[in-house]
Amino acid sequence: MKSYEEVIRDKINQTAGKDIYFNVPAIMELSETTSDKIISELLGNACSATHIMWISTGRKCLTAFPTNWIVPKIKKLVFSSIDINDYWDYRRLLELSEMISEDLLIWALSLGEDSDDYDIAEAHDDFMQRLFPDNSENIKD
Repeated sequence: MKSYEEVIRDKINQTAGKDIYFNVPAIMELSETTSDKIISELLGNACSATHIMWISTGRKCLTAFPTNWIVPKIKKLVFSSIDINDYWDYRRLLELSEMISEDLLIWALSLGEDSDDYDIAEAHDDFMQRLFPDNSENIKD
């Protein structure tokens, strides 16, 4: 039986059409279409998966990229890769964003800012309190 990382490795290699896992510079040099597919797959693992090994491996891969390269990719691909209206996906996106950069986290927080979904609002508020602990009294109830 293959490990989770081996399954992800095989999927990335298949998408790239060559043995590329986990060669960050080589992935960054792929065509935009191919690198977008790889990042989309990793976002799905990091945010939509329910098993910690899928999530951890997706996060490990995504956080290895330079921030200035991965942040625009995530912003571009997140809407087609995960369901940000799903509590689980949204909270995992916030966790991933926090690992990558404060700017990405602030952007991800803006996606759930006016949500009517109780769980998404709760995730938003949890991360707002962590990001701005001195302003916690301004967080909506």
